[in-house]
Amino acid sequence: MNSRKSTGVEKWMIFSDIEKAGELAEQVALQIKNSNGNLRTVYYKLEEILINYRKNNVDLDLIMPAIYEVDFEFSKTNPDGRSVWIAYADALHEELCDSNGSLHKMVKFGNNLKGASVVNHIMDQLNLPPSSALLISPIAASILGLGVTAFCKHENKKCD
Repeated sequence: MNSRKSTGVEKWMIFSDIEKAGELAEQVALQIKNSNGNLRTVYYKLEEILINYRKNNVDLDLIMPAIYEVDFEFSKTNPDGRSVWIAYADALHEELCDSNGSLHKMVKFGNNLKGASVVNHIMDQLNLPPSSALLISPIAASILGLGVTAFCKHENKKCD
């Protein structure tokens, strides 16, 4: 579990960022469903967020610790959105695709599942800082938009 401890205004701002990321996740999930599972919107959104993070001098190593080794100085969107999605999908695969995983149970059996809940769970699971909420939103969207089984097929492993 991630120990994001804060009080007062900081806590409200973190909650607000997660709520905004959750709303974005729900919007992108709807686009995924309407496009029969096409993830192009997710890849594009990830690239857009990475460019924005770079413009604001966000330390990308803190947002993607130990998930993806990359030289961010190479180009504006290196890595590309698809590579980022694959890195997160790999990192979340066991937790989502194993029927005993907490993320699996949350997504598979959660009633009226909200994007903010999935974003927050992923951040906790990967021990990511609050600043990662926006980058996590397209990942959460792909889970919400595809569902457990379709999401887990990216590695052609069996998923319940």
